[in-house]
Amino acid sequence: MRKPNLKRKGFTLIELLVVIAIIGILMGMVGPKVFDLLTGSKVKKTQSIFRSWVTQLYQYKEHYKYFPPFLLEEDEGVPIVLSEDESHESFVIALKGMKWDPNAMEWQPLEQGSELRDQNRKAREFHSFSEDEFGSEGYLADSWGGRKINVVVDQDGDGIIKLETAAVDKIVSALKEEYDSEIVDAAKEKISVIREKVGIYVLYDGTGETESENAFSWDIAKYLDEE
Repeated sequence: MRKPNLKRKGFTLIELLVVIAIIGILMGMVGPKVFDLLTGSKVKKTQSIFRSWVTQLYQYKEHYKYFPPFLLEEDEGVPIVLSEDESHESFVIALKGMKWDPNAMEWQPLEQGSELRDQNRKAREFHSFSEDEFGSEGYLADSWGGRKINVVVDQDGDGIIKLETAAVDKIVSALKEEYDSEIVDAAKEKISVIREKVGIYVLYDGTGETESENAFSWDIAKYLDEE
């Protein structure tokens, strides 16, 4: 009785080429969908974090009867950008009531008499920052690691925020990376007004410095419905 030949022949060159071609086709079909899913999840995560900050800024205003002073230094509609170290420090203190050392990645108590204490006079904690709200360098960041987080607040108490022209233009330009240009242009007037008392957002980074995508604390997508 002959023993079965247990030696398996290897793939021929043609078989390998066929397999590689099939893998390439599958990657072409599945790859973009996977990328979209990953991007979508990062957008949702960033939006969720921004909305939690908005909620705590409302709590801050409820307690102190005003928004953090550093958010009122510019005219209404001019974004305060948290990539600026001073604004970042003030934002963290306003919500946490403590200083954050990005180098040591640890919390430090506010010193009595410090000018920074003006951002949170009673050093009250409104928000407990979690580890995933900070980027690898120890600063607040979006889900892509970008620090260009914009914050605007209603300063005149009318319940809306009218964005400055420069801010609107940047938002429109960024949205055109995601939506049809004509749709964005048609919605520009609506986009220029945030019908909430606090708005936090990050925009698509066309410079290539980060991979940040558009993420807003308010529902801006409703103005961009193609129907």
